[in-house]
Amino acid sequence: MKTAGIALVLVCTSFLATAQPASSSTKTINAIIKEIKTFEEAEFPSDTLLTLHPLGSFTEADFLRRYQFYKTENGKLDKLKGRVPDLDGQINLDLLKYIVAEQMTSYEYKEYLNPILADEGFHTSIAGRSSERFSTKKDAEAYLAFLKDIPHYVDQNLDLMRTGLALGISQPKIILTGYEATYEQHIVDDPEKSVFWKPFIARPFAITETDWKTLTTAARTAINSDVIPAYKKIKTFFDIEYLPRTRTTIGASNFPNGKAYYEEKVKHYTTTNLSSEEVYQIGLKEVDRIQKEMLGVIKEVKFDGDLKAFINYLRTDPKFYTTSADQLLKEASFIAKKADGMLPSLFGKLPRQPYGVEAVPEYLAPTYTAGRYSGASIKSKSAAHYWVNTYNLPSRTLYTLESLTLHEAVPGHHLQGALTQELDSLPAFRRNLYINAFGEGWGLYAEYLGYEMGFYKDPYSRFGRLTYDMWRACRLVIDVAIHTKDWTRDQAVAYLSGHTALSLHEVNTEINRYISWPGQALAYKIGELKIREMRKTAEEQLGSKFNVRAFHDMVLSQGTVTLDILEKMTDHFIAAALKK
Repeated sequence: MKTAGIALVLVCTSFLATAQPASSSTKTINAIIKEIKTFEEAEFPSDTLLTLHPLGSFTEADFLRRYQFYKTENGKLDKLKGRVPDLDGQINLDLLKYIVAEQMTSYEYKEYLNPILADEGFHTSIAGRSSERFSTKKDAEAYLAFLKDIPHYVDQNLDLMRTGLALGISQPKIILTGYEATYEQHIVDDPEKSVFWKPFIARPFAITETDWKTLTTAARTAINSDVIPAYKKIKTFFDIEYLPRTRTTIGASNFPNGKAYYEEKVKHYTTTNLSSEEVYQIGLKEVDRIQKEMLGVIKEVKFDGDLKAFINYLRTDPKFYTTSADQLLKEASFIAKKADGMLPSLFGKLPRQPYGVEAVPEYLAPTYTAGRYSGASIKSKSAAHYWVNTYNLPSRTLYTLESLTLHEAVPGHHLQGALTQELDSLPAFRRNLYINAFGEGWGLYAEYLGYEMGFYKDPYSRFGRLTYDMWRACRLVIDVAIHTKDWTRDQAVAYLSGHTALSLHEVNTEINRYISWPGQALAYKIGELKIREMRKTAEEQLGSKFNVRAFHDMVLSQGTVTLDILEKMTDHFIAAALKK
């Protein structure tokens, strides 16, 4: 849902303290929140017209300064351990510790020297601003300042990547086939063909024709003189410097201090103390469990063949695919609307922010996943969106579309994310926070809820749901094996393609993602298992007093949290229900 390891988690996040009893620990926590807010505002001013570089500064000296700041704040947080009596205060403390620790370890392991993933990077994230809509002349002027700052931003990131190359910190060449699509599409012969021109296609009512003429002239100049040359520089860098010199190994254990780095990523993305080997063993058990269920579906449909033959049948029969992008979007929209209608049966509180269904932007689609949630600020003039990838339609399977939709839209990421933004009682940093183990765990749990919502009636769709479940279980095996057991890319592809009915295109893009983003793939299944464990615990202890709507409202009541915090919340939920 969110690019990690590229930009600071707290960038441009507004920190506000909640109104709590003025205990000494609460005062200290609120003071730290205020200090972080002040620091972040100085590093990344909200009014970009008042700063020389609207995109920020990203030199090694900048990252060192930020590291030193967070290290100081971490020392203050450590002194509060065991001194916070109430649950709300403990949650604030634990989440601040989590955020600050991420900033520190990211610097210590030099993640900032590797600002790209297999499907995106520093140069694709800025292209996302092209969807911006102007309301005022100042909005347009701020966008122009952003365009003019792109060369400086690109130069700084390329310098970081050069340093990374010299230290052995980079992405492996084997996963970068086709990566040129992420930058070559921005090298155009006419500024109006650029995605960065999109905000200037239509004049907003609030901007006069005279001002609009001046602004559009300036935009053409900026795209021609700043944006296009910057992307040409990126192309030259990859062609001449990066691809010929980048590493041939794929595992994170090959980084400097790589084994310790990967164990740190395991703990960060699972928010547990599990070792990589423990995660690997959980994965093997889940793979075995899910495969038995898959074989049951094959028997149900009376297919004459084994699992491998059935998967090949699903991948090759045209009835499991659409023939047009519009048809795929319509199918996804129908599923999403059906899911909307089922929400009141499982949730007492629903978000007020709407979401739309649209295709993954063309500049991302070739190397992107099958679908993703694109959130929006609750204060913005745009809705959130469930993105469906319409690129390479023969790889977009209909039998997995129900699971994909429930995960990315509702009751998955949109429901969870939009509700979090409405939690005005929380400090603002928590309304903008995303922890993978909780958010992706919730997304996978949302797929599981499809059974209770009346989905998966068709056995092929049920097999699609099992494929998605198996996919996340395989991740536990594959991610650990790639990064600690010297698996090759071919081994990883064979394992995922042999255990799931994902299209081969998806299999390849997914494996590239796991290689480029160590540990993140572990969050989904570990998070889902914890949420289901907490629900089972509540059901067993409460018996007839268990209310599924109340349970779900409780899980989402504190925004995104670590799995340890979720367990504490569940204990409080059970205790409160037993008292009634």
